[in-house]
Amino acid sequence: MINDLIDHKLCRCWHVFGLFMVMALLGGCAGMLNPETIEAEPREDVILAMKIKSKLIESEELSAAAIHVDASSGMVKLTGFVETHAQQVLAGQIARQTDGVIRVENLLEVK
Repeated sequence: MINDLIDHKLCRCWHVFGLFMVMALLGGCAGMLNPETIEAEPREDVILAMKIKSKLIESEELSAAAIHVDASSGMVKLTGFVETHAQQVLAGQIARQTDGVIRVENLLEVK
């Protein structure tokens, strides 16, 4: 009888401890889900990146699938791969000639 009581109390302690651990883990993750901490990309930046990507796709000289376009307040970053130096230059020119672009950082790598 005493052993059953001790086992019951130990089991209860482990349940409380487990519940505490789950609450602590969830509390730590709550900050990650807070909408105030998530910085949304402004609509204009997304539109600008999409305009540039569309122009890259339209170009017959480029394989746009391997080119990634990031835009932030008119600043554009091109990353990824192209086959030739001429393609690297062309991608940069296409980005620079797009309305709304202030500066282009061309980080495309030639394979």
